[in-house]
Order: sequence, then structure tokens, then C-alpha cells
Amino acid sequence: MEQIEKAVAFALDPSAESNLKAQAMSFCEQVKSAPDGWQLCLTLFVRSPKSTPEARIFALQVLDDVLQNRITSLNATEILYIKNTLMDFVKREYVIGDGNDGECSSEPNYLKNKFAHTLTLLFVQIYTTSWREFFNEFLGLLHSNSHVRQTNVRTVDLFLRILLSIDEEVASLVVPRGKEENNRNTEIKDMMRTGDVQKLTSTLYDILIDYRLQDQDIVQMCLKIIGLYIAWIDVSLIVNEAYMNLIYQFFGNPRLRISACECLTEHTNSFHGNSDCIQRYETARKAESDSILKFDGYNGKTDDIDFVEQVAKLTNTLGTELCKIWDETEFSPEARNAAYVQIELLLPFLLKFLGDEYDETSSAVFSFLKKQKKKNGELSNSQREFLASLLNVIVMKMRYDDETDWGGADEEEVEAEFLEMRKAGFIDAIWKVDEPLFTTYIHSAVINTLDNYQIRGNEIGWREFELALHLLYLYGEAYQGQPNFLVKQNNKVVGLSPLGEMVQKMIESNISAYPHPSIPLSFFENVTRYYQFFEMQSDHIPIVLQTFVDTRGLHHPSKQIRSRSWYLFHRFVRSLKPYMNGYAGTVLPLIQDLLIIQAEIPPTINAGESVLSKDQAMSGFFSDQIYLFEVVGILITVDSIPPETQLKFTEEIINPLLAEIQLNLAIDPSDPKYLFSVLQLHHLMMAIASIGKGFPDASKPQATAAPWIGIFKQATQAVLYVLKSLDRFEIIRDAARFSFARFVNVLGTEILPYIPPLINGLLNESQVSELVDFLPFIGLIAHKFKPKIFDILNELILPLVNKVFLFLNQAPSGTDEALLLMELRKAYISFILGLFNYGMEAVFISELNRPHLESILQSVVHYASDASDSPLLRSSFSILSKAIASWGGTPKTSDGTDGMQSNGVSRHLPGFDRFMYEQILRICFEVPLRDTFNLSDGQSILVLNEICLIMKAMLAQQGSDFVDYLRGTWLPSIQCPPELAEEFLQVLQQLDAKALRKYFQEFIRKLKS
Repeated sequence: MEQIEKAVAFALDPSAESNLKAQAMSFCEQVKSAPDGWQLCLTLFVRSPKSTPEARIFALQVLDDVLQNRITSLNATEILYIKNTLMDFVKREYVIGDGNDGECSSEPNYLKNKFAHTLTLLFVQIYTTSWREFFNEFLGLLHSNSHVRQTNVRTVDLFLRILLSIDEEVASLVVPRGKEENNRNTEIKDMMRTGDVQKLTSTLYDILIDYRLQDQDIVQMCLKIIGLYIAWIDVSLIVNEAYMNLIYQFFGNPRLRISACECLTEHTNSFHGNSDCIQRYETARKAESDSILKFDGYNGKTDDIDFVEQVAKLTNTLGTELCKIWDETEFSPEARNAAYVQIELLLPFLLKFLGDEYDETSSAVFSFLKKQKKKNGELSNSQREFLASLLNVIVMKMRYDDETDWGGADEEEVEAEFLEMRKAGFIDAIWKVDEPLFTTYIHSAVINTLDNYQIRGNEIGWREFELALHLLYLYGEAYQGQPNFLVKQNNKVVGLSPLGEMVQKMIESNISAYPHPSIPLSFFENVTRYYQFFEMQSDHIPIVLQTFVDTRGLHHPSKQIRSRSWYLFHRFVRSLKPYMNGYAGTVLPLIQDLLIIQAEIPPTINAGESVLSKDQAMSGFFSDQIYLFEVVGILITVDSIPPETQLKFTEEIINPLLAEIQLNLAIDPSDPKYLFSVLQLHHLMMAIASIGKGFPDASKPQATAAPWIGIFKQATQAVLYVLKSLDRFEIIRDAARFSFARFVNVLGTEILPYIPPLINGLLNESQVSELVDFLPFIGLIAHKFKPKIFDILNELILPLVNKVFLFLNQAPSGTDEALLLMELRKAYISFILGLFNYGMEAVFISELNRPHLESILQSVVHYASDASDSPLLRSSFSILSKAIASWGGTPKTSDGTDGMQSNGVSRHLPGFDRFMYEQILRICFEVPLRDTFNLSDGQSILVLNEICLIMKAMLAQQGSDFVDYLRGTWLPSIQCPPELAEEFLQVLQQLDAKALRKYFQEFIRKLKS
């Protein structure tokens, strides 16, 4: 044993030599695994004089391992030996002790807890078989050698720790357990409930009485145990008048009242919406009225913040459980009415806690608040009064308090928590219960506040105005539908609705001129939120536009306000584009100074080339400025502007940007400003592209040729020139792809000559993430310009597929790269499927690409075999189905003529029938026959649909040849019984694809069995 002590000491000594430390740890492992190691450790733990605490902890760990994992290696005599040895130690250390009556054992608390856990492990193994007197033994020891109190404090302390450990090992739902362990624990709890639990609850009550004044640590442990055990014992053993009154007495003790409150919360959680909890609740509520809800004369403020929060949690739990009964029709009307009576008694306290100055306390009752619903029929006066009070409390909680400032850099965390609490969404619940009350309150609050501003101006603090504007915004959120701004009678507009009046008042009051930055920003949020108002009241648009473009918005001195207003201005203009006629000439000159691009190198970037990622390039100032360029495109192209004026505006905005491109391209790579110029070029291309995003689609019929075509062709050429010069930079490649995606709509077929050089420039240097974006872009081009894009696609397919294969054939270096490759697989399959859907599949069998078709199809078959990704699986099968429909025909049709498609391409592709039978048909059976393929899963059923479509397509194309092949070759090769095979062939020929899928599902089940 001395060797064990020394080994443990060396193993735990951080200053020990590494080889000596390794030897010590090896020796400890040998002791742990040795057949008699537990005997040595048991003796070491209980011997007197005591070993070091570290050695004794190790000894218990070895014993725990045996009790948990190797109990079957012990015989009955050895188990009895362990039990007797441990209980002898209990009596010596925790009953007789060191002679200091009234004091706990001098053992460190961590050793007490570890020892209690070891006793618990022994308990769970033999309680139901050979230690049924476990509780009787300990309950007897509680009263042994006790002179000061009714019970021995040393024994009580250990026994309570054991009870806590028993809950963790047997009852706790937090610990995951297997089926065998759950069955064992159920048996233990059942046996405890037959008699031991009654003794336990009685003893716990006595302990609370005995120690309530002298040892509050014991009382706290006792209350915790009661709260834990209530979940699985007969609650009437605890929820009775004597127990409840005793627990509520602890609310007068500052040290014990939080524990008492937590205990009661666990009690209430155990009700589980049962109707018999009404009686239990009434028992609890009587004491609550006397003891909890009058504590410290609570009026929304108290020094004991934690206790208030705990009482709020208790109130929340009680109210929530009662609401479950009130909501469920399965309970009797008497039970539901009784529950509602109790709910109404709690509602005043709900208001108090909700209105508490601390958000943690308010949040504690959110669940109870969410449960408040409209009772069938009209609201009673008391209900309406409560709702009015509740609404007022909620609104007051939404006001910035005097200690919190808006946008304060030193209070970011505090403000973030406040804004999160603001999002709780309870205000809309009141709208659902009583819409007139809600509307009247919000309308009154907003209109009165704005009236006060018109009367008193800046004398009133910003918090009141910010709250009013926020309430106006929330009104629309609660409404959850198309905002209604007008009042109609007999289909005629007779006035504004309350919402319309609030929006109009906000505009006409000039509240946006209030000097605090939160006010104009809230104004912009509202006019954007309620843009439909301006469709009906368009005469207010000039006021809002003026507010946007001056120092209240787009030119605000605060970057935070300025950048947010750029985005909101973009949304406002885009939403009201049909109503922007006549404003371009006014607005564009006023925002032209904001269209100057000045790249900002992120401060975290080191010197060197190609260090800027796409995310870094779009960070900061420019990510918001980009919205202004799209607004420019929208305003330029409104219908009322003459073509020559549109061209003038376009050139005035784009030509300076093109000139900037030329200047930055001229900067030498050795220049210290070179990286800045690369970023500047990225921004310039993105800006021009964003202008183009605002222009109309060139495919739409125009009365005359669009005047801006020429300037955008120049921009396209400039983008290609930048790409050719700097294609090694990812951000340049990304900006070029972004630009072309926007120019496609502006230029229409005029862009086609520029596509090949773009593709070459992008493919040469593109990485995985870029290909994921590039493939959908090419798909867009193919869809938009079919069939004119055929020649370009014909040249592109092979290098594009080779680039994709290059990446997909590489092993990922980490999780991020593995995820990117998964995205690339999906993009690749979607691209192939898109070409079939757009009728462009002939590109695969052109003279240039035909030799590589089988490789492409093999890749599709490969992904059609990947059962780990059902959507990818389904798309791959869909491609194969379409390929069969296109190329799977026989050389001659039944009438002896060539089978031709509508596009003049033969339906028979030499060699494809071999691939169809050997590869496609194989996976149609191989995939669903796998053990990992769940025939009942929704995604799997979609895959089966595609498989059935493939077989129907093969039947349609190959006719009797396909049936003969199935009968004579394929079905026998997979050991399909002849009777089942004939049945399958009959169904295949007679049923449509949908009916075939249902049969095929059962067919596969039969083959699997």
C-alpha cells in the first residue's frame, strides 16, 4: 500500500521527472487492472491512520471501476466483504467520529462526495437483491451517538450526499443511459416506492425541523434532495400542508429562501398538467400568498435580485402548469375553471415580475406570459383590465432606461441584452387576444407622443420618441398580414386606418429632425417597413426622399446611421420603383458624392499579394455603399426619363468608374499601393455591376433600343481586361463573375461574344469555392441563351468537367474542405441536370465531347450510388433517366424507321445501350437493396420514384429487348425467384410509374428478406 501511495504521489506531481512519472502511472494502471487490486485499495482507503487524500481518492476510483464495470467478476462473499468493510468505516468515521459531538466529519468535502458515490454504486448493484435494508440501516445510524440533536449530524451529512448521488445514478434524466441500465433503475425506484420513500420523506421533514436554525448547509442539501425526488415519488408525501408550511418558513431566511424556492419550482414541475394538481396548487398558493408574494413588500425593486428571479421562476412554473389544464379540453369543466381561478390570482404577480427593473426577472415569466390566451367568448372586464395593464408593462419594458444609452460603445453588451429582450414578441400575443385594445393603445401612444413633439420639440428626451417609433414598427409585425392603411365603406375610401394615421403623423410631424441618431434611423426603418403606404399616398414620397438624402440619412455624420440608411434607402426605392418617376433628376445629383469609391485595406491584412479573401474584400464601408449603386440603376431607368437623359445619367456615373479602372491597372506590382489598387479594382467592378442590377431585363420588349447598351459593353470589356491582367487574385475573379451575372440581363445576347474569354479567365485559377458559384452561373447562361449558347458550351464542357474532376479526385485536407467538396458535387450534378432540363444535352454527344461522354456518365453513376446524400442521389438518377429518354432507343423503331427526337437527334446512341444495361440498371437494384437504404424514408421514396422512371424509360426505349434481358439475365443474377420475377415483369409493363413505385418498394423488401 505504501507503494501505491508513492506511485500516486509521483503520478500527480507536476515537477516529477517524466520517466519516473510514466513509471508511476503505469504502476497505478497495473493496480487498477489486477484481480486483487480492489482489495488493496479498499484496505488503503479505510485503514487507520489514514493515507493521503490523493491515494484514498485513487483507491475509491479503483473500487468504483470494479463496481461499475466488473461486478460479475466478484462472488457473493467478496461483495459482502466490500459492503461490511465500507459500513464499518461509516460507523467509525461518520457515526462515532472524533468525539466532537455536533460537528461533521473532518473528511474533505470532495472525499465525502466520492465516498458517497462509491456507496451508491454498491447500492445500485445489490439493493434489490441482497441489501434491501439499506435505508433502514442508514436511518438507524442517523440516531446513533447523537446527544445534541435528534440525529447525528455526521451521519446526516453523509446520508444526504448519498441521496444526491442516488438521484444522479438512478433517477436523473440528464444522464444518458442504455436500455439495460434504465430497466435496472426502474426496478430500484419501484422497490424504493414500496416503503422506503415514505420513510425518507418523513426523515427529510424531521431533518429540516432539526437543523433549520443550527446548520443551514444541511437544510440546503435537504431541500435540493426533496426537489429532485419529487419528480418520481408520490407528490402527496411532500405537497401537504405540514411540508408546504415548513418550506415556506424558509422564505424568511435570506440564506435559505433561494433553495426553498428552487425546491418548490421542482415540485410544481412534477404536476405535469394533471387535474389533481389543482388541490395541490391551492395548498401551495395559500402559503405563497402569505409568504412569497409579500416578501420584502416587493414592488418591482429589491436588493435580493437572485431571490426575486427565483420567485419569478416559481410563479412562471405554477402559471404554466395551470395553463396546461386550462387549455386542455380533456379535463373536466370544473378542473379547468378551477385552474383559471388560480391563474387570475397569479396574474398581478406576473405583471410585477414582468415589470421588474432587471431583465433576467422579466424573462423568467415569459413562458407563463406566452400561455395567456383568449378564453372562449367575450373578455371579462377583469381580463380586459389585465390585458391593458400587461400591455402597458410590456411597453414600458421596451423603453431604454435612463442608465442605458443608444449605441453606447461602452455598453454594447448591455444594449444587446436589452434588444434581445425587446424581441421576445409578447406584444403581438395581445393583438391576437384583443385587437381593438391593442390598436387603441398603440395608436394613442404613438399619436400622443408625436403631438408632444410638435408642441414641445426637443424638450422631451429621445427615449420617448424612440419608443413611439419602435411601437409603430411593432404594430405591423403583430398584424402579420398585408398592412391596412385605409378605411373603406362600400368600396370607397373614407379615411385612413389607425396604422395609416400613425405613418402619416410620423411623416408630417417631422420627427426625423430630432437630433438624437436613433430617431431618424427608426424613421427610416418605418418608412421602409410600410412602403405600401406610399403607393396609396404618393404625395409623401418627396418628403421621405429628402429626409433620406440629407444629413439625417445618407449623409449622416455617424457611420452607423449612414451605412444603415444606405441599405434602407435601397429597399425603399426598389419597393417603390413605379412611383419614382420624376425623382431621378433630383436625387442623383444629391448622392453623387457618395458614389466615390475609396477602398479600405482591412487592418488585419499583412503586406503581400493575394491575401484578401472575398469576405475581407466586402467587409466594412463598401459592403453598404454597394446598395447606392443599385439605387442609381433603378432611378436611371424609371419610365418617365427620356432615353437621352437615361444615357447621360448612365455615362455620368459609369465613365468615372471606368477611368478609375484604367488608372489602377497602371499601378506597378512593386508599388506599395498595389494591394490597395487590386481592392479598388474589385470595388469598381462590383459597383458597375450593381448599377447594372437596377436596369431592366434586355429580353423584355423595348420600344427602342436601350440607350445604355454601349456603355455596358465598354464596362464588360473593362472587366475582361482586369480579369486577364489579374486573374491570380480570387477577389478579381469573384468580381468578374458577379459583373457578368448582372450584365447578362442588361445586355442580353450582346454579351455572348464575351463569355468565352470570361470562362477561360475564371477556369485557369479558380478554386473549389469559386467553382461552386461558377457552375450555377454557366447554368444560368445556358438557360437564358439556349440554343445560341451551344457552340460556347461545346467548347466549355470538357475543360469545365476536367476542372471539377481535378478537385473531386483530391482527398480533403480538413472538415471545411470536405464540406466544400460536397457542395461542388451538388453543383456539378445540378449543372448536368440543368443542361438536360434546358434541352441542351446534345452538347454531350457533339463530335468534340462524345469521346468523353462515358466518363461523365460514370461520374453520375458514382454519385447515384452514394446513399449518404439522398438529394444528390435523386438528382443523379434523374440525369440517368433523362439520358435514357434521349439516347436509349433501339437502332430502328417498330416500323423500321430511325427513332428521332424533336430536335433531329437520333434517340439511338451507339454503345449507350451497353452502358444502360451494365451500369444504370445495376445501380437501380443495387442501391435500394443496400442495408443502409431505408425504404420507408421520405427522401428514399423520392429516389425510388426516379428509379421507376428509369425503368419505365428503358421499357419505352428498348421494348421487348429490355423485358427479355431482365427475364433471362438480370433478375436471375440477383437471385430473384422466378415467380417473383414474372410478377415484376408484368407489373413493369402494365402500371404507370407512380403505381410501379409502390409495387417496387414491396418488391425490394421481398428481395431483402
